[in-house]
Amino acid sequence: MSEAELAKLSEAAEVCGIPTDVLKMMAADGLLPQTVRGRAGHVYFPRSAIPSWSECVDLLREQRDRHLRRAASALRRLDTELEAVRNDITEAREYPQQTLGIDLMSFGHWPYDRTASSLRGQPLITGVLEQFTTERMAITRYHDAYLDALTSEGRPTARRLALSPGGQTESGSVGSAAGTNFPSGPTT
Repeated sequence: MSEAELAKLSEAAEVCGIPTDVLKMMAADGLLPQTVRGRAGHVYFPRSAIPSWSECVDLLREQRDRHLRRAASALRRLDTELEAVRNDITEAREYPQQTLGIDLMSFGHWPYDRTASSLRGQPLITGVLEQFTTERMAITRYHDAYLDALTSEGRPTARRLALSPGGQTESGSVGSAAGTNFPSGPTT
């Protein structure tokens, strides 16, 4: 694909009205497979395949919901594991002479160095909590990106407004071709 057929990330953001950092995140996470990486790792879009604002918002909402479903699944697994710990506690109280249950013994055992653990492998609860933490961070990223995209409402960026006829921005300031905004009010 020739350089003329490719749009820089900033150009694609101007065309579709999605913030540059949100498009970059979506490309890095594989949500925009049409992107092309340059030699230095920069993101480019084929000019004919720049996504629309609504396509990006839909992808962000779907990805956010996917992570919410995964977090809910992790919590269901955690409920199951906590029930097993409750059962071990009940059995330990009812049968004080017996060996303590493995679920009770592994709960709360989060060594800094997992190889030093007296338990084989990683306790399931620890793995579920780590999975939930990972999903929570992804939910936060995609929730913020989704809100940023909605806030942009597909409006062109300030640079695009500055280059438009009249150069009038929504805030009432006039932009130069370099994208610098100057107050449009009276000067003294």
